[in-house]
Amino acid sequence: SFPGTALYARRDKLERPSHVATKTFQALRIFVNDELNELHAGLRAAQTLLRPGGRLCILTFHSLEDRLVKRFLSGGDMATLAQRHPGRELRRRRGEEEPEWGGGEDTGRLGGGESQKATAVKASHWIPLQRGVATPQKEELAENPRGRSAKLRAALRC
Repeated sequence: SFPGTALYARRDKLERPSHVATKTFQALRIFVNDELNELHAGLRAAQTLLRPGGRLCILTFHSLEDRLVKRFLSGGDMATLAQRHPGRELRRRRGEEEPEWGGGEDTGRLGGGESQKATAVKASHWIPLQRGVATPQKEELAENPRGRSAKLRAALRC
C-alpha cells in the first residue's frame, strides 16, 4: 500500500492532484474496449453514409482519439495505424479478421511542386468547418472541469 501523498503526487494540467494509476487505467480501458478501432469504424461509416454537404462533428477526449480524427479528416493514410495497434497481434492469435483500414488515398511522395497539405486536401473527403480545433473556454471549465480535455472537430463531406 502506498501512502496517500505518493498516490496523488502527480499533478494534472490545472495543477490538481491526480492519481498515479489514472493513465494506466485509461490505457487499459482503451485497449479492452477497442476504442480506437470503434472510433475508426464510426468515422468510416460517416464517410460512407453522409451525403456530400453533410456535416460531421466529432468530440474527442484524449490525444489518441484526436490524432486519429485529425488524420482521418485530412485524408491521411490510416493503414499505418493498423501496424501500430496493440490489438492486432491479439486478433491474429485468436484467428479473427483484421479490421478494414484506409482513410484516404495514400499521398505517397510529392512531386510537381505541390505541398503535402494541398495534396492531402485533394485526397480528403472532408472540408474543415473551422480552423483548428475547438476547446472549452474558461467559463465552461469552471462549471465542468472534467471537460478540460474535450476537443471538437467539424467537417463538411465533399
